[in-house]
Amino acid sequence: MGNMVLAAASYTKAITSLKSVLLTLGSAIGAVMLVYGGIKFAMAFRQMDQQGEHQAVYSVVAGGVLVGLSALITALT
Repeated sequence: MGNMVLAAASYTKAITSLKSVLLTLGSAIGAVMLVYGGIKFAMAFRQMDQQGEHQAVYSVVAGGVLVGLSALITALT
């Protein structure tokens, strides 16, 4: 019985480690998308390119969603 508990604990530890890595990776990618979208928006605004501004806003929103979801899942678990 004790061996079964140890085996279950090792599986849950591996899953927890994987979850932690994925959440950290998602948060980092979201932060990069936020910065990239901000720079892209500034450049499009300077050139008065409306299509570029819209695409940059989508990048910023996608980055914000990634960062927000990572933070939410981290807080809930």
